[in-house]
Amino acid sequence: MMKEQKNIFGNKSKFAIEAILSQIDEEPIFINYCLWIRNNMVGDIGQCALLSAEMEPILKVVQLKGQRQMPFENLTAPVLTDKLIENTWGYASDYSHNVPLSNIDILSYHGECFQGYYVFLIEQQGYEWLLTKDNVDNKYYDMKIPSGIIYSTFKKFSKWIEDSTMLVLRTNKASITNG
Repeated sequence: MMKEQKNIFGNKSKFAIEAILSQIDEEPIFINYCLWIRNNMVGDIGQCALLSAEMEPILKVVQLKGQRQMPFENLTAPVLTDKLIENTWGYASDYSHNVPLSNIDILSYHGECFQGYYVFLIEQQGYEWLLTKDNVDNKYYDMKIPSGIIYSTFKKFSKWIEDSTMLVLRTNKASITNG
């Protein structure tokens, strides 16, 4: 039997996370999710992944709050995004930073960008700047949003996953011993 839960966190016209959790019988739980930046989908809601494999990058977004500041020398969003891609993904090393790029590069995991998108989050005084680039179509999306909104959206998303799922040892398949 297929079980499914869907939710949208935030407002697609500004910033949102859309997600679907699904499970067939007692199989592992899968997640489909994407980001929305000003009505533009970043990622592919149709792409399915094992939930356990996606949890680390999802949780890392909130865990590293306050560790994503960096100078960006008044660069435009596309120029800054390309410089971050060059340095994060090993193409160049001519751009100096005061914070590890692994903190700014969100949702990528083990050298894989997020569903074909590079996604960066920079914290500045009073706002958060989300920078993305489609690795296939070379489209850029960025937005500056008041501080706390992106993090609170990811917190709600993480809490929903936690409240919707549970890892349980099924007693009918486990041996039970005393002491």
